[in-house]
Amino acid sequence: MAVCIYCGAEYSIERQQCGYDWCMDKACVSKGISGAMANYRLVLMPKQGFTYVAVDSPDLKNNTKSSGR
Repeated sequence: MAVCIYCGAEYSIERQQCGYDWCMDKACVSKGISGAMANYRLVLMPKQGFTYVAVDSPDLKNNTKSSGR
């Protein structure tokens, strides 16, 4: 069994092999993904709803006005 880096609880070795160092406890998951989510922004896309876009994406760097289409 693997040990969570945040709370010390044990979790499955399969989860660790997938690259996760934390258990599925709600507090541990929010701590674990906060670093990864720092590279993304939640953006409202036309006719699609909200989606996550990478910070270095050209969609976020485009400062021109909408074409109105």
